[in-house]
Order: sequence, then structure tokens, then C-alpha cells
Amino acid sequence: MIKEECVLCAPDIKFNPLIKRTIMIDENKVILMTRMAKFIKHEGKNDARINEYFRSDYVSFQTWKSAISATICFVVLFAVYVVLKFEDVINDLSSMDFVGFGRKVFFCYLIVVITYCVISYIVYNKKYTKVRNKMKKYYNDLKKLRKMYEKD
Repeated sequence: MIKEECVLCAPDIKFNPLIKRTIMIDENKVILMTRMAKFIKHEGKNDARINEYFRSDYVSFQTWKSAISATICFVVLFAVYVVLKFEDVINDLSSMDFVGFGRKVFFCYLIVVITYCVISYIVYNKKYTKVRNKMKKYYNDLKKLRKMYEKD
């Protein structure tokens, strides 16, 4: 009697030469599974997290984050401007129209934040659309793979 171990089986299962099974590897399955594994490994984790949100929730949350970061950047840049022009600010302090100056600064702030939010809205809306399309393709690949296994 021939005693050989099956390479594809667990080590405790012995190969029986009387039972001949041919193992065919379906190239389409391998290609599909490889593409899906590559997607999950590289992009899928982040995309799946984004896909959990509704479009409006995701885009509005990202836009709010952008507005907050734009506000922080504006305050920092304004502080840098004041430090660089400190001597002029001190000299003009006594004759400065604070209400007019405040309006100018606030108007500049609104322009910066609104522009930044509009750009963020467009960018994150496009990003969400791309992610949804990639996830739809991934789920369609899952359905194809399931159908391939059901055929077998």
C-alpha cells in the first residue's frame, strides 16, 4: 500500500490513491478574489468607513471640519500679520476705527471660510461619489464570486 500525504489536505489526513480527484483552479475566481483582496488591503478599509455614512452626513461633517480648520488658519495668519506689522498697529492704535477695522477683518474671514467650505463641499462630494462607485463594484464582485461558488 502506498502511503503519501496529501499536499492540499491537513497533515493528519492520508492520501488515498484509489480516490482520484482533480482539483481545477478556476482562473476567473482567482482573478476576482485577487482584485477584491487588493482593494480591501489598500483602499477598502478607508472606503468602507466612508461608505457607512449617508452622502449628506459625510459631506456636511467634512465641510464643518474644514470650516473649523479654516477658522484656526485665519486666526493664526491674522496673528502673524499683527506680529509682523506690530509697530504700525501700535502707532495707529489711538486713531484706529475699531468698528471699521473689525468689519474688514470679519468680511475677510467670511470670504476665506465660505470659499474654503465651498471647495471642501465639492471635493468631498466627489470623493464620496468615487468611494460609492468603488464599493458598488466590490459588492458586485462579491455577488459574482458567490454565484461562481453556487455553480460548483
